[in-house]
Amino acid sequence: MATMKVAAIQMCSTADVDRNNLAIADAVHEAAGRGAQLICLPEAANILLSNNLDYPRICRPEEGDETLALCRSLARERGVWLHTGSLLVRTEDGARVWNRSHVIAPSGDIVARYDKLHTFDVALGGKNDFTESLAVAPGRGGGIVVEAEGIGFGLSICYDIRFPYLFRALAMAGAQVLTIPASFSPVTGPLHWETLLKARAIETGCYVIAPGQCGTRDGVRTFGQSRIISPMGEVIAAAGDDPDVLMADIYTDTVDDVRRKLPVLMQTRNIETIQYVTPHVDDLMHEAEA
Repeated sequence: MATMKVAAIQMCSTADVDRNNLAIADAVHEAAGRGAQLICLPEAANILLSNNLDYPRICRPEEGDETLALCRSLARERGVWLHTGSLLVRTEDGARVWNRSHVIAPSGDIVARYDKLHTFDVALGGKNDFTESLAVAPGRGGGIVVEAEGIGFGLSICYDIRFPYLFRALAMAGAQVLTIPASFSPVTGPLHWETLLKARAIETGCYVIAPGQCGTRDGVRTFGQSRIISPMGEVIAAAGDDPDVLMADIYTDTVDDVRRKLPVLMQTRNIETIQYVTPHVDDLMHEAEA
């Protein structure tokens, strides 16, 4: 059995990178001081702008990103695993940015990178319409599971949560914990956020660590409500609308027990064909009369 104390950091990131970095450092020190071995930040931890199209101009390439450098230094200093949530870093051609997670070992080394596969391109109505792909390039790789202290962590970011095939694939590849950092919409948040988090946990028998952005900046509001969810879908740590540090203990034997009781991953069947049946009304009436 492997165990780990984890932390989910809820933030209110702004356009001020220096301010965001101070908040990250304070939260990481608090979490580490409370015994966290893995600390997870939210989506867009380094910078959150009101105008999506400004990111390619303002963000730096990965090698010049100050928040990433800070996170590597904090991981070394505190001897913890640090998941950057996601950082917005300029693509190689400079046309857009990557929405990129980094997993940093206690040595300060980056051991994994994951670029958000599914960009938030939605038509919620009026000012709530959003096309993330105008500024953010969708990830080109597949799923990633990172082993830390004998525990498999599956990586995802925010809108990925709506695509259950990703999480099933991560679980089948060895994930026992799913990380879902987010900057969730206040329109869909009250209806979908916790429901989807619980569903991903229940479907896979995984813990879910979901740190979010909260608060309002330049008139743009984010949903907050960070959660840590058990493999049975229970909320074991919850935040509200303000910056917070959530803590929880995770146990691989709990994952094993839930998957033994509900072995859905092993019961998956391939659906080779789907029949679409359109009955003819005249035929149905004829059968009824007969």
